[in-house]
Amino acid sequence: MPHTSGLVNNNPFAMFAPHPVGVTFEGQEAGEEIILLLRQHVITLVPAFIITIFFMLIPFIVSSILLVVGINLSDLLTSAQIFLITVFWYLFVFGYAFYRLLFWYFNVYLLTNERIVDFDFRGILHKEISYAGLGQIEDVSPKMIGFFGTFFNFGNVFIQTAGAKNEFEFEKVAKPDDVAQEISEQVRAEQGEAPGVVA
Repeated sequence: MPHTSGLVNNNPFAMFAPHPVGVTFEGQEAGEEIILLLRQHVITLVPAFIITIFFMLIPFIVSSILLVVGINLSDLLTSAQIFLITVFWYLFVFGYAFYRLLFWYFNVYLLTNERIVDFDFRGILHKEISYAGLGQIEDVSPKMIGFFGTFFNFGNVFIQTAGAKNEFEFEKVAKPDDVAQEISEQVRAEQGEAPGVVA
């Protein structure tokens, strides 16, 4: 039995979501069911979080350094100018953090009862979508990534196919062993179907 049988997930920010509630995708066929929705493990957002905190502290760091070397910003700029520079800086920081969150949220991997789907979010106006039918999948290999991958249980899942795109990589996803197992289960289920049947 597939390990996601009977499980349902309604968390819109889930990184490992079996049978996600209310989720559809562009090009989804009638009768096609999403078995698993994946995002990169949330731990992959830690570097962006640290960078954001650092960016937020830069105005305080810069003003402290200037004071140490004997430069007072209020002597060089008006309070309105300092306020505007600060506002623009924090808008930039917010934009960076928001972009990183969007990039994480919209880069998803889907396993359906008919195919795998890879959504690559490249920017607000650009995305790439790759598909491979379950019948085209030839090999599935999970791989943990170092100490953090083992500790937090995330890694890559490599999928070899006979399609136009002969290799898919689900990068830094949670529970890579479970993901590989579920894909293999769905491939076996698809091979047991009559041609053209939607499970």
